[in-house]
Amino acid sequence: MRRMFKRKKLENYSHLEVVERPNSFVSESIQKLIINLEHANVDGKFKAIQVTSTLASEGKTTLVGNMAILLAQRNYKVIVIDLDLRKPKMHRLFQFSNDVGIINCLHGSATIGQAVKKTTHGIDVLVAGERTSAVSNLLQSTKLVEIINKFKEEYDYILIDTPPIQVNSDAVMISKLIDGVIYVVAYDAVKKNLIRDGVNELKRHDIPIIGTVFTQYKMPKRAFHYNYYYYDDEY
Repeated sequence: MRRMFKRKKLENYSHLEVVERPNSFVSESIQKLIINLEHANVDGKFKAIQVTSTLASEGKTTLVGNMAILLAQRNYKVIVIDLDLRKPKMHRLFQFSNDVGIINCLHGSATIGQAVKKTTHGIDVLVAGERTSAVSNLLQSTKLVEIINKFKEEYDYILIDTPPIQVNSDAVMISKLIDGVIYVVAYDAVKKNLIRDGVNELKRHDIPIIGTVFTQYKMPKRAFHYNYYYYDDEY
């Protein structure tokens, strides 16, 4: 049975479904997600979008990468930011070095121009960068607010990969900087009460939830065994 992001690829974070299999059922499903996002964002109020999940390994990083590419194909100017600073993976997805990134910009050891990387897919990527023990301080810094606001002037969409909501407080800190959240749920992998707690945590902080995305769903045989993303704006 095929899985959307096979376990080996998930661990290597090198699989971009919409590039490798643009006509697959999965790619078509992500296309529908993008259309739903456009409908939800008809007035342009969602520019900086956080993608988070309840726990690790639910597919949020690969979702961010695939979404960014499809948005760029629809002529949006897009940047992806890796704010999962404790366990960054975006550099692996796009096969970049993680030496210089947003942490360097926040520390002042690099400029945005030096840190932002161009891809062959028409999107920009700002990886995490050097390791730091001051993650919480950086996520609450005025400098990060300034960077996000600057990008809002330059890009149509800022997609931000963040830690899972139940792992630490980082995701909630980041949520205060963004316009809305897409919540990723791996099908039949996380207990419902944990998902409910995660969503309620966002709601307690008045953070708009744009929608939810189900990943790693096993399609029945009659549906060719593909997994798909399902978008729902009324979670």
